[in-house]
Amino acid sequence: MIAVTESRAVVDSLQRFSSLPAYLPTSFHVSNAEESFVLKEANQDVTRNCSLQARVESFFIYRARSPPMVNASYGPFSVEKTVPRELMLTSAPFGHTGQFPFNWKLKAHILGSSIYSNRPKVQTLFYITGMGWADGDPAEQLPCVKMFAFPEAREVAASCRLQGTPGLCVAELEVLPEWFSSGLDLEPEEETPAPLGGTAMELFFTLYPADQAGQCPLEEDSKWENNIHSGQDSAPPAPAARERIGSVVVYPTQDDLKWSPLSLDENVVISVPLNLIREGDTATFLVSLASGSVADHFTLRIKAAAGVKITAVRVSSEDQWAVQEEIDNDSVQTAATLTCVGHHLDTQSRTNGSFYEILQVDFGIDNSSGLAGAQQITWQVEYPVEDATRELVVSEIFVSHTSFVGIVPLAM
Repeated sequence: MIAVTESRAVVDSLQRFSSLPAYLPTSFHVSNAEESFVLKEANQDVTRNCSLQARVESFFIYRARSPPMVNASYGPFSVEKTVPRELMLTSAPFGHTGQFPFNWKLKAHILGSSIYSNRPKVQTLFYITGMGWADGDPAEQLPCVKMFAFPEAREVAASCRLQGTPGLCVAELEVLPEWFSSGLDLEPEEETPAPLGGTAMELFFTLYPADQAGQCPLEEDSKWENNIHSGQDSAPPAPAARERIGSVVVYPTQDDLKWSPLSLDENVVISVPLNLIREGDTATFLVSLASGSVADHFTLRIKAAAGVKITAVRVSSEDQWAVQEEIDNDSVQTAATLTCVGHHLDTQSRTNGSFYEILQVDFGIDNSSGLAGAQQITWQVEYPVEDATRELVVSEIFVSHTSFVGIVPLAM
C-alpha cells in the first residue's frame, strides 16, 4: 500500500528551486495589421518584465485598416484582445475609416522657426504616416490642408493638397511687412513666450476636401478676414476643428546674411549678398561710403536682367541723406537711377575702417522669369558736380530653382 501525500505551495516558492528566474513562455501574435514589430532594448534582460504571473511586451503596429488584435497563447490556452484606440496613431480629422487606414495620421514639420523681414515666409511640410499605399489608390482622395495663424486679430491662411504616395505637401504663409515694423498683436490665448526681440506666432491646421478640379481654394475673403464678427443677424458657422502645429518667432530685424564688399570707386562700396536666391525671393544690396570718404552728392546707375526687378529702395538715415529714385522695371532691361544728396553729415562720428551705410536696394526675382545661375547687375557712379563718371562695375547674384532647407524624418 502506497501512501499518497498531496502538497500545495504558492507560485513564488517555485522560483526558489532554481538560481535562474522562471517566467511564463507565452507566445504573442498581432492580427488585423499589415506591419507589426516586437520592440526590445539592445541590452534588455528577457526576464526583467516577466514572472510566472505576468509578462510585458512592447509592440509597434504600423499599418492597420481595422482595430488590430493581440493574441497571447500558452500551450492549448489562448486569449485575444483588441488594442485600445487611444494607443493607436488615429487622428480626429481623418474620420474616413472606410476609405483610409485605421491608424493613419497627418504630421507637420515647420521648415524654419525663425522668420525675418528679408525672409517673410512661413513654410510647413505636411506628411502622412501609417498609410497603406499598396491597397488601392488612396492618394486620389487625399484632402487639402489649411494652415493659419491669428496675428493682429486677423486670420492669415494658406493651403496645399496632399499629393503622391508619400502624401506630402508644403503650405506657405507670407508675413505682412507692417507686422515686422510694429510687432505682432496676438490674441491673448495665442501668446507664448518668445526669445528676446521676437514675437511667437502660433500655427494651426485643419483639413477640408478638394474641389472637383482637385484644387484647394480657401474660403472667399478668408485670407485676410477679421475674426471679430459684429452686426450679424445669425451666428457665424462653427469653424472646423483645428489642431496646433507649433510656433514660429517673428523678428523685426533681417536674417544674418553674408555679404561681400565690392568697391565701385574710392568713395562708394556695395555689399553683394552671397546667399542663393530663389524665384519670388528678394536679394538686398547695401550701398555705403568707404571709410574716410566725404562725398555728399553722387548718382548711382543700376542695370539688371529683365527678370530681376528693383522692388524697394530704403534710406538708412533720412535726416542725413535724400535719395531721388527713377526706376524702370518694365523694359527689356531693368534700369534705375538713384541720386543721393547728403546734408548735415556727421563725418566726425564715423568709425575708422568701417563703411557708412547710405541705403539698401532690394532686387526681387520674378516667379515667371525662369532665371537660374549667376545673374549680373551692373553699377556705375557719377558725380554731377565734377561732371565725372566712373567705370562700370559688375556684380552677380545666384538664382536657384530649389534650396536645401533640411532633412525631415518621414519614418523612424
